[in-house]
Amino acid sequence: MQRILLRVLGFAVLLCMVGASGAWAQQPASSAAQAGSPARQRLLAQELVPQQPSRYAWMRAAEAQGQGADALYLRLALLHEWLLALEGRPAQASRTIEVAIAHGREVDADDLQRRARAVWPSLLKAQLRPLWDMDGPDVPLPSELDALGADNIAQEGPGLWVHRAKDGRPRGLYLWLGVRNGLDEPVPLPEFALRLGRPGQQAAAPLMQCYLPRYSTRQLVPPQSTQHYLCRAGEGGFGLPPTGVGWLAQMGEWFSQGASLQTELPQHDQALSRTGRILGQVDNPAVDDFLRGARESTEKQQQLQKERAQAAAAAAKKAHEATPARRSAEPLPLWLKRVAFLGGVVGALVLYGLLAHHVSVAVASGVLWLGLAIPSAIYLRSIWTMGGTDGWGKLVAIVLSGAAIAAPFVGTLAAYTVYKLVVSARARRKAILFLLGVIVVIVLHALERWLFW
Repeated sequence: MQRILLRVLGFAVLLCMVGASGAWAQQPASSAAQAGSPARQRLLAQELVPQQPSRYAWMRAAEAQGQGADALYLRLALLHEWLLALEGRPAQASRTIEVAIAHGREVDADDLQRRARAVWPSLLKAQLRPLWDMDGPDVPLPSELDALGADNIAQEGPGLWVHRAKDGRPRGLYLWLGVRNGLDEPVPLPEFALRLGRPGQQAAAPLMQCYLPRYSTRQLVPPQSTQHYLCRAGEGGFGLPPTGVGWLAQMGEWFSQGASLQTELPQHDQALSRTGRILGQVDNPAVDDFLRGARESTEKQQQLQKERAQAAAAAAKKAHEATPARRSAEPLPLWLKRVAFLGGVVGALVLYGLLAHHVSVAVASGVLWLGLAIPSAIYLRSIWTMGGTDGWGKLVAIVLSGAAIAAPFVGTLAAYTVYKLVVSARARRKAILFLLGVIVVIVLHALERWLFW
């Protein structure tokens, strides 16, 4: 018994392995079909130029085209190139997106993450420099501060505003700060913290949280450019100047003592998934034109298919209207078919009875058998000439062929039985006795199940 069970289990495992291998065999076929699409071929042929920030936008193009695997490997390849540039290594040469995707398949994502964690706190922090000119030109009031009211906020320096209560106590400090990216690659920076103090020493001013200005969607600092942020320190923060002391004067004193502005970057910016998503926001007119062309091509194909469907429907309607005589060939209702079938059966029985009574039973049986054999032969020939007789279709054809061959004999025997029941009292008595015997057997079987089960 155990051997049998082991054989059955082994056979089941073999079937699962065959099914799995079939599923894996189907994947290359679907991938090959996807690879042959014109949109994907145009995408793979695009060129990636090294040290050109706009190349990161092609990740967005791959995702918009529904190429999830291509977008993933392209993201890994571009992030690897991004880290190479930050680490000061030679950049990749100019290549197509197809070559970059092939390179992304060989990149170790875990190793990439470890390198990013090592680069981000040191190199990026040194290259992202906060800039604020105490003696520079005035900066317009940011729209984020409109809700505070003009009476409650005062500008104490270029890009420096203080929100005070009625008693003069500071409730909020706001600084319009520029962040300079000295690298040749864009750096993701949605938000960060700003601290005024000396490196390695206690801060002299409260920690300020810096965010992108309102309505700004670019969460990165382009290479060799300055991105502005609005930094804010709330009420109760450490290092707020006392009432009556200007914030600008306080900052000037700290700067004279050797303090400097220092950025504290969030740890979650080390995540490659977030970095790749932000780098994909880089503007690239070529990507926009590519997506616009793909969308217009899809819309044209859909419009063409719609026009073809409408033309086919109009042609069918015209052909239907041009041939009204075909309406008479429409299928009859089901009830009318049943009435016609019953009428044919009754007519065949009446004809059989007349021939058997006035000529002979043999002649009547021969005529009826011949009348049933001709349509049966026609139906039998149509079964084996209409095709589709492979597998299960062949089994169905065999069953239907047997029924067609037996139909003339069964029909003739049924007609003879009905004729005998009509003209012979002895036959009727035998039939009645047979029916009574069947009823008795059914009743006894029911009583047995009711008494003993």
